[in-house]
Amino acid sequence: MDDDHLRATPRFESQPARPAVDGLPGQLPAHAQPAAKDRIAFVDIGRALAALLVFYSHIHVVWMRRDNGVSSPVTDGISWAFANPLHLDQQDIGQIGVPIFFLISGFVITPIAMRQGMSRFAVNRALRIYVPLVFAVLLTGTLLTLGLDPLWTGQLREVTPLTLLTNSLLVNYLIYPQTVLLGVTWTLVVEAIFYLLLIVLLPVFRRSVWLGIAIELIIVHVVLMSRSELGPSWSLFAVNVSFIPILLCGQIVWAAFHRKIPLWLAGSYLVLSWTLYVWADRPDMARQDDSYNVALAFALLLFLIGLLAEPRLRQRAMWTRLSERSYSLYLLHGVIAFPVLDALHPLLPIELAVVVAVVATFAGVEVSYRLVEGPSHRLARWLSHRGRMTGDPAARPRHAAATRAGAAERVVPG
Repeated sequence: MDDDHLRATPRFESQPARPAVDGLPGQLPAHAQPAAKDRIAFVDIGRALAALLVFYSHIHVVWMRRDNGVSSPVTDGISWAFANPLHLDQQDIGQIGVPIFFLISGFVITPIAMRQGMSRFAVNRALRIYVPLVFAVLLTGTLLTLGLDPLWTGQLREVTPLTLLTNSLLVNYLIYPQTVLLGVTWTLVVEAIFYLLLIVLLPVFRRSVWLGIAIELIIVHVVLMSRSELGPSWSLFAVNVSFIPILLCGQIVWAAFHRKIPLWLAGSYLVLSWTLYVWADRPDMARQDDSYNVALAFALLLFLIGLLAEPRLRQRAMWTRLSERSYSLYLLHGVIAFPVLDALHPLLPIELAVVVAVVATFAGVEVSYRLVEGPSHRLARWLSHRGRMTGDPAARPRHAAATRAGAAERVVPG
């Protein structure tokens, strides 16, 4: 969920028109031309909206409705207008946010890996994911120790060094029985599995994108088929793998959009990915209800609309700032907002309490972004630059075509 992938490629950039010649019509003056973008606007907007949707739904569904039994005309109206018609009653409209995150990751991560190489990509991803994650886990553990109630799973009340370590490394999702302190981190283990899969298959992707995607689909199918055959830890692993098809959908759209694979093959791969995801929507795959497929359908529709609308979208500072902070917001919204709401309710009306909690959350997110996430991004970029300057073979594209692709996909520093 970081922002190192957002430089606009040549197909996305707004191209200034040529000067008018001899008064020919149809040419706009230079001052009226759209400014060239250096970020992919629909990705910024998508990430920002996804984080806000998840934030809203956790306050509404978890804190208000499930834990405290309170309601508000505002949230009731939003549910009536959006969640109920979309059949997302149980988890609310925030359920669309997670597949949007996954689709964006699938769309942007593959070209980054192909440009950076195995070692640089692995170090870059690890720093960007784990530094803010460790901070959020330690903060959650501290609040639980103090008797406060952040957004957590309720699986274990006692915080130990072992639970902090396993949660910080995300291996807790592969250990039976699970002990999860920070509930939102389940999406990160899905992302990590996708990154590892991409690292292993990177030599294949650099030679043949269509073959790399085919192998990914086969691996997902094999893991899902063997879910009940290799013990409880493998079963937990398979549950996480069941969400990988969403990232593959984003990856397939990227491959088709940049003409790495033909459209007919992209369509076939999308059908296969969708089939794997729907097939995994069974009681023994840990899906809470039957709304997961609906949520993915709407997320994919919004994603494709954003992709097609990109040439007309302008780069806005508001979306850029929210996008850059979306990972910190995703990790910390329940850690900060829930204790604040517990302290303010019922002293204040619920609407006012939520406003205060939201303000406090964004203040905490800003601190985290400036002191934790931002420095981790700078360290990742410094190490990537150092690896490139020292001639790390894994950091160099093998062919001139890969070099050109890397230049096209290069991103603006966060």
